Amino acid sequence: MDFYDLVNFCTYFSPIVVLGGVGIGIYYFKRLDILRKIVTFYLLAMFAVDVLSRIIGRIYENNLFFIPIWGFLELFIFSLLYYFLGIKDTAGKKISLIIIIAAAFLFTIWEINKVCNAPIEEFQSYSKVISTLLLVLLSLGFFLENILKKKDISSDLFLLNSGILIYYSLTLIIFLPIDFLIQDNTGLKFYFWFANIIFMLVFYIFLILSIWRNGKTQE
Repeated sequence: MDFYDLVNFCTYFSPIVVLGGVGIGIYYFKRLDILRKIVTFYLLAMFAVDVLSRIIGRIYENNLFFIPIWGFLELFIFSLLYYFLGIKDTAGKKISLIIIIAAAFLFTIWEINKVCNAPIEEFQSYSKVISTLLLVLLSLGFFLENILKKKDISSDLFLLNSGILIYYSLTLIIFLPIDFLIQDNTGLKFYFWFANIIFMLVFYIFLILSIWRNGKTQE
C-alpha cells in the first residue's frame, strides 16, 4: 500500500464517523440545546455532501463543484450557531449576517457554474477559502466581543468555539493553495489531503463528543 492508497483508505472513515455522530444526535435530539441541534444538522449535511460527491465522482469522474457547496453549507450552518450565540441580539449584526450569507450564496452559484464549465486543469475555486476565513472571523469575533464586554464564557462554549476556531484556521492554511491541491502532479498534494482528512476526523469526533456530553447532561 503506497501513500495514495493510505489517503484514499482514510477517506472512508469520514462518512462512518459522521453517520455515527448523526445517530447520536438523533438519539439525544430532544434533550439537546439549540447549539448541539445545529451541530447535528451540520454533521448530517456533511454526510450528505460526502456521499453525494462520491456518487457523482464515480458517475461523471468530476465532483469538484461540491467544494463550493461544501464551503457554503459550513458557513450557513455555523452562521446559525453564532446567530444564537449573540448575533440575534443586535439588529446591525443580523443584517450584516444576512447580507454575508446572501452574497456567499450568489457567489457559490456563480462558482459552481464556472467549475462545471471549465476543464479540471483550469480549476479555480475560492469560495471554500472565503467561507473558511469568515468562520474564523466569526469565532474570533465571539471571543473578542465577550472579552471586551467582560462577559463570562462557560467552559462548554469556550471549548466549542475554540474547536471551531482551531479547525477552520488549520483548514484555511490547507485550502489557500487550492489550485495546487487539484492540479499538482508530483504527489505532494496527497500530504495536504491527508492532513485535511485527519483534521476533519478529529473535528467530527470533537463535535460528536460535544453532542454526547450535552445530551447526557440533560438526562
